[in-house]
Amino acid sequence: MSYFTHKELECKCGCGLNNIDSAFMEKITIARKRSNIPFNVKSACRCEEHNRAEGGKPTSDHLTGQGMDVSCETSFARWRIVRYAIAAGIIRIGIGRTFVHLGDNLNNPSPRIWLYW
Repeated sequence: MSYFTHKELECKCGCGLNNIDSAFMEKITIARKRSNIPFNVKSACRCEEHNRAEGGKPTSDHLTGQGMDVSCETSFARWRIVRYAIAAGIIRIGIGRTFVHLGDNLNNPSPRIWLYW
């Protein structure tokens, strides 16, 4: 079962880049299924130009197709996303006010959880 469309995983600048990592998506799919809540994708794959425009770091998980920002509006949703992402093996988690970053790039420091505010 696929919870995500090809389009929602593409770079949001319109360039069409979709280099999503299949092993990462297996973990995301497991987390989504077990959490039993929607994972509304705010950002997934990013080209270098769009990553810079978003303020992303040059080593961003999004550039390698191993990063996804999931929108969340409640503390309950945030808890479920984080809980099931960790259980699925996601090793990099960033918590913002309106989203949770899930990342799995082993070239970046991990395991890590950080705050955006």
